[in-house]
Amino acid sequence: MSNSEQHSVYENFSRIPADEQQRILRVCLEEFSLHRYESASTNAIVRRAQIPKGTLFYYFGSKKDLYLYLIDYAVRSYTAEFAALGDELPSDLFERLLYIGEHRMRYAVRQPMIYRFFYNALIYTPDEIRPEMESRYAEYATTSAKLMQAGLDQSKFKAGVIVEQALELTYLVLEGIYNRYAAELQRMEPEEALKLVDQIMEECRQYFGMLMHGLYKTSPAKDTVA
Repeated sequence: MSNSEQHSVYENFSRIPADEQQRILRVCLEEFSLHRYESASTNAIVRRAQIPKGTLFYYFGSKKDLYLYLIDYAVRSYTAEFAALGDELPSDLFERLLYIGEHRMRYAVRQPMIYRFFYNALIYTPDEIRPEMESRYAEYATTSAKLMQAGLDQSKFKAGVIVEQALELTYLVLEGIYNRYAAELQRMEPEEALKLVDQIMEECRQYFGMLMHGLYKTSPAKDTVA
């Protein structure tokens, strides 16, 4: 969908006050974060948002267009969070992943509905909107790859190590550790969840220390993850 087409589809929604937009978006995000696309109910949305069903479709056109609007909203929020880190990122691979991982978890604590919705949309892509979602995935993946690789110190890697594969391996470890705790984090109160974040990051450091043996020229004893 082009920018002009997007504008025409959502023009009615863009005209209402910002606080009203946020109220409706919160209800929509909650419904789609708790249920997959197929089972999410627009009846539940209009009931909780206290608007006529016709008004919801006047704003968004269809359930599909509403979902795509929420995807774009979530991606903008998520990528803006990490784009702001660009100048602060450590040059060391493991320190960078720890830094990004910690910010990601803190974002999930602050914005649980957006994070849960975005994660579920990536994992459980509805067949009905897969073509539209694939272009969004590609844009998100490109942005993430640039963030991960820009200014990365490659001099520490052993000869023969393919940096892109090293990035993928370490990211998969970080992702696996986070997924182990994701549901628990989202059930906790923010203050309690932030304490668990510290515990998770310590676990990541231990696993990264083992990976450094295989990827770096020096051992963790000489080149530890801070």
